[in-house]
Amino acid sequence: MSQVARARTSARQYLPESKLDDLASSLRRLANHRGLVRSEIASPMLLRLLPPPRRVEEKQYEADLRQRLTDANLDGPRIAYLMADAEREIAVAHTRLSG
Repeated sequence: MSQVARARTSARQYLPESKLDDLASSLRRLANHRGLVRSEIASPMLLRLLPPPRRVEEKQYEADLRQRLTDANLDGPRIAYLMADAEREIAVAHTRLSG
């Protein structure tokens, strides 16, 4: 296997995990944002995957969120949709606080 082929294989293997980490980060930020109003989230998929605000120990919270995302068996387009939706909701939550 050539070095280029190995790099492409490595990149493909890295990408889904990386995107899941990015999604987990966005969901954490949204779930713990002071301006969030859960009842106003328009996306049922986002609402279903959104964790509760962090009230437990950090490692357990991270493990629970990771398990929730793994169990959802998300493909690339769904991860991209959820990332964009989470970022929009974070912007809305921020706007609520800043007036």
